[in-house]
Amino acid sequence: MNLELYCVERTLPGLSERQLADVHWALLQSVERISKNGEQIRYVRCTFLPDQSRCMCIFQSSSRELVRTVNETAQVPFTRIENALDFNFLGG
Repeated sequence: MNLELYCVERTLPGLSERQLADVHWALLQSVERISKNGEQIRYVRCTFLPDQSRCMCIFQSSSRELVRTVNETAQVPFTRIENALDFNFLGG
């Protein structure tokens, strides 16, 4: 099955580092629970922009709806889910 990247955008004003860690943990737990049912989804990474209170989480998944389900199950608010392309220029 072909997996695509999705960016989940959030606005999380006033979030402490501890609360951000809790968000990250809740998303990881949600992915783990849903993956046990045979669904194909992976939580790739999260980038938080504290000056803007914005958070962008990247998932690799078989569908946008599955990404929505993971985020709703984790009870982490989001503003939108968009298809994403990733270009990694880190390395040697």
